[in-house]
Amino acid sequence: MKQFRRSLTALALLACLLAQAVCCPPPARAEGMTAGEGCLALIKRYEGFSANAYASGGKWYVGYGTQVAKDAYPNGVTESEAEALLRDALRPAEAALNTFAAQNGVAFTQGQFDALADFAYNFGTSWLSGTSLLQQLASAKVSLSRRETARAFGVWCHSDGKVLPGLAARRLEEAALYLDGDLSRAGEFCYLAVTREDGVAYATDFAVYERGGVYDAFPAMFRLGWTCAGIRTADGSVVRLGDAVAGDRSGSAVWEKNVYASGYGDVREKDWYYDYVMELSADGVINGRDDGSYAPDLPAATGEALKLLLLAAGHPEQAPVDERWASGYAAYAAARGWLPAAALADLNAPITRRNVARLAALALGFGQSFAATPFVDADDGFVTALAEIGVLEGSTEDGLPVYRPDRSLTRAEISAIVWRLRRAAALDTRQSVTYGSRTLEVARGVALNVYDKNGFSGSGKTMTYTEQGVTALRGVDASRYQGDVDWRAAAADGIGFAILRVGGRYQQSGDLYDDAKFEEYYAGARAAGLKVGVYFYSQAITEAEAVEEADYVLAKLRGKTIDAPVVFDWETAGSADARTNGLPVSVVCGCAVAFCERVKAAGHTPMVYMNTHDGYLKYDLTRLTDYGVWYAGQYDGAYPAFVYDFAIWQYTDKGSVAGFSGKVDLDLWLLR
Repeated sequence: MKQFRRSLTALALLACLLAQAVCCPPPARAEGMTAGEGCLALIKRYEGFSANAYASGGKWYVGYGTQVAKDAYPNGVTESEAEALLRDALRPAEAALNTFAAQNGVAFTQGQFDALADFAYNFGTSWLSGTSLLQQLASAKVSLSRRETARAFGVWCHSDGKVLPGLAARRLEEAALYLDGDLSRAGEFCYLAVTREDGVAYATDFAVYERGGVYDAFPAMFRLGWTCAGIRTADGSVVRLGDAVAGDRSGSAVWEKNVYASGYGDVREKDWYYDYVMELSADGVINGRDDGSYAPDLPAATGEALKLLLLAAGHPEQAPVDERWASGYAAYAAARGWLPAAALADLNAPITRRNVARLAALALGFGQSFAATPFVDADDGFVTALAEIGVLEGSTEDGLPVYRPDRSLTRAEISAIVWRLRRAAALDTRQSVTYGSRTLEVARGVALNVYDKNGFSGSGKTMTYTEQGVTALRGVDASRYQGDVDWRAAAADGIGFAILRVGGRYQQSGDLYDDAKFEEYYAGARAAGLKVGVYFYSQAITEAEAVEEADYVLAKLRGKTIDAPVVFDWETAGSADARTNGLPVSVVCGCAVAFCERVKAAGHTPMVYMNTHDGYLKYDLTRLTDYGVWYAGQYDGAYPAFVYDFAIWQYTDKGSVAGFSGKVDLDLWLLR
């Protein structure tokens, strides 16, 4: 079974299971663990022993699947030598797991450590920095039932998109080791694997059940107009809901065409929207009119679109807040900035296709996509984001793909979008963003960039932003490197605010330093009538150091008027010998929170500065939702292509402004 190690690929964890009453306790703290006999036993059994080196996937292995140089062991190895090699090969996984435990403040039992070490030896350690259910379990972010724990391991059993039975068995044994510290209850769980088909959307093709229990749910599968009635296995038998679970099974879905109890006189089976309308009607999502019709060609009103889209994305029902029946949904969307006030003024008016895209995307937790638009007439990030996951579709006119964003939607069209949105929500579809060679999942619960990219205009010092309800101030950020500055000239040239460096911490020594121009710049900027904020260049490696930096800043600000943010500016160092190189995400976030909380307690507005690299890779933004973001990226670009929200955009580091003799950083402060 050595092939499992070479070809394993991960399936994203999507779909809900029914919770069990008995929960697996999260681990509590310890350090420096090593793999025990449980881990070694699993590896030996599933990797098998080979005395002589063998090639697989362009690499060479020997013993218990340990990677070696091609000619390292010409005479082969004994089992004891293979075990020694195995223990050496486990050290990186052990180190990664111990670091992970320390970063998350948890400790593993020996069984938990052994299970994760076997998994890491077989799969690698990349999952430790992901958002999978297994990562959340190991970091004690969730507490799972025994069955859910087994599935958290079990879903990592694919190669080339297919479930490998031997690998699935190994995963369930890892789960038993994690849960009980030994393999005595490894037979407690059974799996069901479903063969994937074209035209069907899956949450997953893999489910776990308790042996002796019943099949209480199948993996979530969506096929328009059809219902899964069971799973046909290799022997021709069909597994149906309620059947007893006796062993591991695999097979293909048995589909039954939907038959609807009632219909509408103006919705015919041949109509393209028939199944969308009828499925939603059968589920009580939509209703017809008093005369028994559905009126598929009438424009969808804003109020009904609000209710349908919000409920489809999983949001709660909203009671009216005034005499309009949909006013509660309008207030809900307005409070979150999902639609502009003008779009919500008349809830009986038709809703545009552009506003449907914006509302549906944000309600689903999706921000704008900055990939190329698939339509020739809609360069809109929300339209693109939903088109990427199949919630929105356009049409073809004159041989070109179009979306017609400013047209209204018909009731037939809104039914299709609502059905697809419900599917996306049920499948727990996540948005991803590409940064360099990496694909990153967009964090849930973090405010998203809702700025209209077409609202940005200009370049260099003339960059501005236009949107109703948003005031854009142009500003500079400055340190001693700017030399002498004529702040009155800068103000006359349109600069409305300045963010000044107070000081910093050296990358190598860790000593604090003053910015020699801060006091001069502060006095000049205030005298010129500018709003003034400050930043500190941090290279903190502990929360205590971050607090020290905040106290340093607060001491410098004593007696001064600060009417712009006080900013924590931690940056990935460019120097190879910097003390912050390789600092874990958890530590960087802890430093940011410690600094910002100290600043907030002193009555100032804290903010975190980040460039694209640090925003995507060095921060867990779910921990920073209480603070604003100053974003630096897409220098000299037409708009800020950053998926998360920000209040200030540093849009160039080569700006030219009166009063400054050289190039200067320029910023837009976007005040809602």
